[in-house]
Amino acid sequence: MSDARFVFAVGEGPDATVIDSQVVDAILAVGREGIHFDLLFLANPGPMWRQRAYYAKRRTEIAARIGGSVRILATPHKRSRVGAAWASALLARELARSNGRLVVHARTDVPAALASRVAARHPRFRYLYDARGDAEGEYRLDAARSGVAPELVEAEVERRLAARQAAIDGAAHVLCVSTVLRDRLVALHGLDPARCTVVPCVADAEKFGPNDSERGQARRALGVEDRFVVVYPGRFGAWHYNEETFAVVRGLMDADPSVFFLILTPDAEAAAALAERMLPEGRYAIRAARHDEVPRYLCAADLGILLRAPDPLNEVACPTKFAEYVMTGLPVLISAGIGDCSPLVERERAGAVLAAPDPRAAVAALAAIRSEPDDARRARIAAVGQRLSRQRYARDMAALYRRIAEAP
Repeated sequence: MSDARFVFAVGEGPDATVIDSQVVDAILAVGREGIHFDLLFLANPGPMWRQRAYYAKRRTEIAARIGGSVRILATPHKRSRVGAAWASALLARELARSNGRLVVHARTDVPAALASRVAARHPRFRYLYDARGDAEGEYRLDAARSGVAPELVEAEVERRLAARQAAIDGAAHVLCVSTVLRDRLVALHGLDPARCTVVPCVADAEKFGPNDSERGQARRALGVEDRFVVVYPGRFGAWHYNEETFAVVRGLMDADPSVFFLILTPDAEAAAALAERMLPEGRYAIRAARHDEVPRYLCAADLGILLRAPDPLNEVACPTKFAEYVMTGLPVLISAGIGDCSPLVERERAGAVLAAPDPRAAVAALAAIRSEPDDARRARIAAVGQRLSRQRYARDMAALYRRIAEAP
C-alpha cells in the first residue's frame, strides 16, 4: 500500500463548522492511524470569487491542521452534463499526482457520481461513497419552496437517482450515516449491505465530554450559574425548525423561571429577530461561536434541543450536534423519526422524544428528565455518548481505506 495516495473530495467550499467537525477532524483521526489524506474542494466559482480572501485563509488554516495539501478548484454546474465532465476531468487529474493507486473518499452524492465516471476509465482509481442523506428529499423541498413545476421536479429527481445509482455501482464501499439511510439505499438501488458500513456523524472525544471545571467557568462567564440552560448550536433558515424550537423553549420558560436559552449560531441577526419576537427579554443569549468554542458552551448547558420536521429528509439524518450533546452528557429533547438518533434517546433514556413540537409535552418530558440527579444523569449519558466518538471509528475506517487500496 506504500504507493497508494488518499484524497478526501468535498463538493462544496471550505466553510467552517461542518467542514471542521466532519471533514478536518475525520482526516486528523485516521491520520493518527497511519492514513494521510490530501483535501480537495470542488467549489462553486461564485462563492470562490466573492469570498476569495476567506477561502485563501481557510485553505491555509486547514492545510496547517492536516499536514497535507489543500486545494480549492472551481467546478461550476457539477450536476449538468458539461459541468460534470469538467469536474470529473479535474478529479481524474489527481491520478497524475499519484505514483500508484488513488483512493478517494467522496463525500456526498455529487463527488461520488463524479468519481464513478473516473473509476470506470481508470483502474488505479478507487473511491468510497460517503452518503450523507436524502438528496432527492432535500431537492423536492427546495423545489416546492421555489415553485418549480412538478414535471420538472420529477425529471430532475430521476437524473439524481441515476447519478446516485452510478455512484453506488462503482464504489469500492459505501458509508451511510444511519441504518435508515442504508435500508433506503438497499431498497431503491439494490445496494448490497455487505458493501456498506453505517458510520454516524460522530464527535471528537478529546473535545466533547463532561468537564466540571470548564462547566463552572463557562456558566460564570455567561452569568447563568443558577439557571437551567437549554442550548441550540446551529443555523437558521428555511431548512430548520426554528419557529417550533423557539415555541417549545418558550413553553419551558413559562413553566420554569430558571430556564435560559443559549443560541450558538453564525446567523445572529435571524436568531435575534426570532428571539425578540418569541422569548422574554433577559432569558436568552446569542453567540456566534467558533467550532472550537462549542465544547465549552455545551459544558455550560443542561439540555440540548434537536427538533426537526417530519419528512423523508430528516428520517435518514444524523445531525452532528446529536453526538456532541450526548458525549458532553446532555439529555436531548429530540423529535421523533430522526434517523437512529431518536431511537437511541428512547432506548438509553438519553433525554426525551417528542412526537410533535408541543410545549406542554416538552414541559412534562423535562420534568421526567430532571427527576434523575444531575451528576448521575450527565455521567450516564456521556457513557452512552462514547459510542459516537470519532476515535471509536477511526481505526476501523483506516482499515477500510487500506483494504480498498490493496484490493485487486
